[in-house]
Amino acid sequence: MLLLIALPLVAIVYLALYQSFTQTELKEVKTEVPLFGGLTREVTRMVPQSVLDADGNPVKVWQYVGGQNLENAIDVEGLKASVDGAQIETPREFIKALYREISDVDFWSALEFTLLYTFVTTPIILILGFGLALATNRVTLQLRGSVVFVTLLPMIVTPVVSSLAVYWLFIDGGVVVATLEAMGFGKFYFLADQVTIRLVIIAYGVWFAAPFAFIILYAGLQTVPEEPLEAAIIDGATPWQRVRYIVIPYLSPLFAVITLIHVMDSYRVFEPVLVFGSRVFANSVQYLTYYTLVFEENIHKSTAYAVLTVAGVVVLLIPIMIRTYKDQKAKK
Repeated sequence: MLLLIALPLVAIVYLALYQSFTQTELKEVKTEVPLFGGLTREVTRMVPQSVLDADGNPVKVWQYVGGQNLENAIDVEGLKASVDGAQIETPREFIKALYREISDVDFWSALEFTLLYTFVTTPIILILGFGLALATNRVTLQLRGSVVFVTLLPMIVTPVVSSLAVYWLFIDGGVVVATLEAMGFGKFYFLADQVTIRLVIIAYGVWFAAPFAFIILYAGLQTVPEEPLEAAIIDGATPWQRVRYIVIPYLSPLFAVITLIHVMDSYRVFEPVLVFGSRVFANSVQYLTYYTLVFEENIHKSTAYAVLTVAGVVVLLIPIMIRTYKDQKAKK
């Protein structure tokens, strides 16, 4: 397990710290240039060509560049230019101008939406999943199986397919757009505006991840001991008080696990950004990694984004893990 986890990470860090290029050399090349009357003239030029090894393959050179790829990834120069371009006297106007300038820098724009997506979806799926778990726990035993199956449907479909399903609802002429227009609300272009496309992606994230929180918490509810609940009822505790002071503390380790897993998943949001084609309005660090590798064919800058993604996930998980450790230590 250590090798399976460590080797890919070591390889990514190595690619991020090095720059590779094909070694070239200037060679003399003679060509015949046509002139008038059928005459030709020989032209000699020095042309860069790849250096070949003994097998006839181009020689690849690996050069250690340290943090240069990381600096290029986060676009330090673009960030400095954004700060310089937002020099306005009023602090409030300066913050607004700085935000607009930084939003034009690829990495910082992607990081901004990635954090927004993570911090908005996480509490919503915890609340929604817990509410669904409590509601399902009150349903009759005959109906629970059907309710659980229907609730888990978003998890059964792969992220790309589910993203496409949501995307088709909001495209021009889609079900949601056509319904709103038929109801007299006018024409909505959800995918052509920054606010609406971000709201749709966040709503998709909640819809896709809430069933995971639901099934974990629903399973946890089956293990809550009856004695404290019965004692609370005898003492006159309301249903909310029983949930607040007995059920939630008992399920706190499950809330921590769900938060840990969802923060890792949400920080690596990729499928809806790809499917929705929302790079201009709602980019993500994970999509930026893919775009740089596939379209710019820059593996070193792409791995630098991957390193930044891992670092971002670790930074977000540290407070959660510390809190979980303290809670577990206090229970011992």
